[in-house]
Amino acid sequence: MELYRNKILFSTYLLSLFLLVVAFSMVYVQLGEVQHLLIIHFDSYNEVPDFLGSKDNVYGILLIGLVLNVLNAFLTITFYYRERFLSYLLAFSSVLISVLILLTINVIIAVN
Repeated sequence: MELYRNKILFSTYLLSLFLLVVAFSMVYVQLGEVQHLLIIHFDSYNEVPDFLGSKDNVYGILLIGLVLNVLNAFLTITFYYRERFLSYLLAFSSVLISVLILLTINVIIAVN
């Protein structure tokens, strides 16, 4: 099955990739000239940052999201004829992953 034949699956993966491109462009524009360490995780209980990293760590978060989306797309194509519900579940979980990564990138940019 080609993914582009099913309009629902194709549009969900297109939306997922669009959200990742938006997150990448936000990182590139907002953190393009930053040379210092970035606060990746902030412990609100102790009110101290507990994980610092560079821009490469933020790009790593985006890369993990891309890998998860590609893996979900491969599994969607694999399971489409056997279990259609699982294919749709994987497709919509890719959109959820992309939204969560977009929110993560927004928080990292807002903290720094």
